[in-house]
Amino acid sequence: MHRDRSRKVAEDRYTAHHALSTHDANWFSDGGGTLPLEAPSYVVRAADRELVASLKDGALCYVLTARQMGKSSLTVRAAQALREAGVRPLYLDLSKLGQNTTPELWYGDIAERLGRESGLEQEAEDWWRVHREGGPVARLTDLLHDLIVPAAPSPVVVFVDEADAVRSLPFKADEFFIAIRQCHGGRAQDPVFRRLTFCILGAATPAELIRDPRTTPFNLGRRIELEDCTPGEARPLAQGLVMGLPGLPPPHAAQLLGRVLHWTDGHPFLTQQLCSAILRRAARDAAASPAELVDRLCEQIFFSPRSREQNDNLLYVKGRLLGAEADLHQLLTLYREVLAGQTIPDDDGNDLINQLRLAGIVKTAGGRLQVRNRIYARVFDDAWVEAALPDGELERPDGTRLRLGGTCAIGRAHGGALVLADTKVSRQHALIQAQNRHEFWLMDLGSANGTFVNGRRVLRPELLRSGDVIEIGPFRLRFHQSLAAERKPDTETGGGATLVTH
Repeated sequence: MHRDRSRKVAEDRYTAHHALSTHDANWFSDGGGTLPLEAPSYVVRAADRELVASLKDGALCYVLTARQMGKSSLTVRAAQALREAGVRPLYLDLSKLGQNTTPELWYGDIAERLGRESGLEQEAEDWWRVHREGGPVARLTDLLHDLIVPAAPSPVVVFVDEADAVRSLPFKADEFFIAIRQCHGGRAQDPVFRRLTFCILGAATPAELIRDPRTTPFNLGRRIELEDCTPGEARPLAQGLVMGLPGLPPPHAAQLLGRVLHWTDGHPFLTQQLCSAILRRAARDAAASPAELVDRLCEQIFFSPRSREQNDNLLYVKGRLLGAEADLHQLLTLYREVLAGQTIPDDDGNDLINQLRLAGIVKTAGGRLQVRNRIYARVFDDAWVEAALPDGELERPDGTRLRLGGTCAIGRAHGGALVLADTKVSRQHALIQAQNRHEFWLMDLGSANGTFVNGRRVLRPELLRSGDVIEIGPFRLRFHQSLAAERKPDTETGGGATLVTH
């Protein structure tokens, strides 16, 4: 009786965790977040059906895509569909486990939350306290095998949300995803694991979940593509416009929705935001045509200088691009080629393409990349790219300039970014690396004759300033920069900089 009551409390907590009150909200959501189960504005996409069918089939699934694409809302509905089909969903949000922790505490927290979700909070706590032998990840696997799954009267699906949160932990969490892979691999021989599967959601590439280069990347499972909604899938949103604007003729609502999709191309967050704005503004702009009204709202919400710095989605895309763990110059150059309409084939193995996809700024159509929608193409246009490119140039002895990217290898060897053909220059002599858009660090790579800045030999990574003269053998190179980051006194040398030295 106690266990049944605990399970009911856990299920109620799961639903309440995701629910948003709709009593005082309009038909659409313009603030992001998880849409409640009863939200009429939720658009059912192909991914909804594919995910539920795959999990029922016991497949290990992952939904790894940009933020604000509807992953959490998808999870709520998938969990409800599974529950109705007799499958037990458990929810684990890794972003709520804390970052300043230890492996023992982190895995213990996961065990506690899985126990709470399954209605076995006290049993899981007792089990974890008694079983102290072995590492925490092995004990977590045993907890699932010995307690959580056997206690469930039906198959179990664990939704692991915000999986990219592991990248901020002070220790590697590779073992966590390796354990998931091992649990799934055990389905072939172990009847307990045959009743368990996982769904991993987050804004990361599969390779980023297991980051140790000596370990096989997390590439097992079925990838669920969470695409933008098609015009057919979005058609119910026109009904929302009619409901929110009494007296609005259905054909007029369809025209409004059509113009919204013209700009958003079905992007979930942007579409909801524009439709919500229409409900607030349509009465005041009754004389405007659908195109005039929607275009005017786009100017206010997305295109004005103020909105570009305040819109949550635009800020996410911008931050994800400029903060990507990739050569910023190469990344933005690739995006600029996509923006210009060049044919760039999609390639899951290309890290730069994966970074663009995670930023949400590109999508695949017909096997090639294209900018995701007209809003992004207008905001993140060629002028934006030019301004966002790393702001540094190196003037050669002949007066020509080299635009600096993420790294600039200098030496006598062919293949480097800057080749200086002279016997006094080592094959791999020096390196300039961009720490971000406005910081460029120079380091000597153990050259025979040394690297000098303004007559001073470089002994450790040194932050360059505009106008600095770099001397390598008989060559004098001048560094130019129109913008510069604010620098604290203790960052003048590379003591606190993380630089690549290979």
